[in-house]
Amino acid sequence: MPERSWYVDASLVGDDHVYCAGTLAQCVRRWKRLSEVEKSGAFLRVNKITDGYTRLERNELERLALEPKLALV
Repeated sequence: MPERSWYVDASLVGDDHVYCAGTLAQCVRRWKRLSEVEKSGAFLRVNKITDGYTRLERNELERLALEPKLALV
């Protein structure tokens, strides 16, 4: 994934439930606190200015959760 801003609008959703709506950093932090069952059905919607949103699945969320830059935001 190319470098993206931690401040971009995002929402963490799964199984008809919104866990977080805010910035990418907020949603990744919230994802880290989900149970394994909740993580299995959750995904992240990252808003794009021009054409809707990008959907990030569990493997990408796991990678983002390990980013050292997340602690600085």
